[in-house]
Amino acid sequence: MANRRPADPAHGAGKGSTRSERRAAGHQGTRPSRPAPKAPESALARTVRRWALPAVLAVAVVVAAGVIVAGMMAPPAPVANVVRPAQGPATAAVTVAEYSDYQCDYCGRWARQVEASFNSTFVATGKVRFEWHDDAWEGQESVDAANAARCAGDQGKFWEMHDLLYNSQNATPNTGAFTKDKLKSMGATLGLNTVTFNACVDAGTYNAAVQADTAAAQSAGISGTPAFSVNGAPLEGYQTLAQMTAAIDTAAGTAPAASSPAASSSTAP
Repeated sequence: MANRRPADPAHGAGKGSTRSERRAAGHQGTRPSRPAPKAPESALARTVRRWALPAVLAVAVVVAAGVIVAGMMAPPAPVANVVRPAQGPATAAVTVAEYSDYQCDYCGRWARQVEASFNSTFVATGKVRFEWHDDAWEGQESVDAANAARCAGDQGKFWEMHDLLYNSQNATPNTGAFTKDKLKSMGATLGLNTVTFNACVDAGTYNAAVQADTAAAQSAGISGTPAFSVNGAPLEGYQTLAQMTAAIDTAAGTAPAASSPAASSSTAP
């Protein structure tokens, strides 16, 4: 949580001084002199005075209506497709969500060492619905990479781009592994329509969706990546296939709760 800004001890002093000055000015002990009698008002002046305010109000209403109509006619801001990337049947008894960053070292290890076996064991067999959540906290290249993966998803190749990104990491984040030029080259490698894909990368079409995912992960208390939830039960850190299996069996009701692995991080090989 960000530190709160300390209260300004001088805040409000100006208002108090103003009120004091006004009270002092109203108690000077002098009564203003009676005003001189006004000259009789002409018929023309009475007519102007009578209709001036309604005329001003009418003009204000017309202007306001014009502003409202102009706003209604303005085209709506484009809304990006924010359908969550997922694999496996929506009716699966167990949903596993992953919260990950494409520049995270342990995320890359899990993707390269465990994910293929996890998918063949649980996703391809229909036992698990696997959902992707961006947690792009490592920097701008993380956001750009996540955006590129979703751009590839527009052409049905989110997971292919996901795998290619994790096989293209640099050891140190934000050192050029995921520049926009390199991301575009990856799109060409996957056989995407490069005109459409490159425009999506350049525009950062899904940046807002990626940043919303990241904010949601942080609000949920996820402090590092990778992190998983299995039917809502948290698993933080790199998980072996055996650990994932135990958690999934527990969630599916095929193993006692005591067999569930601890939610603490485990060490990758």
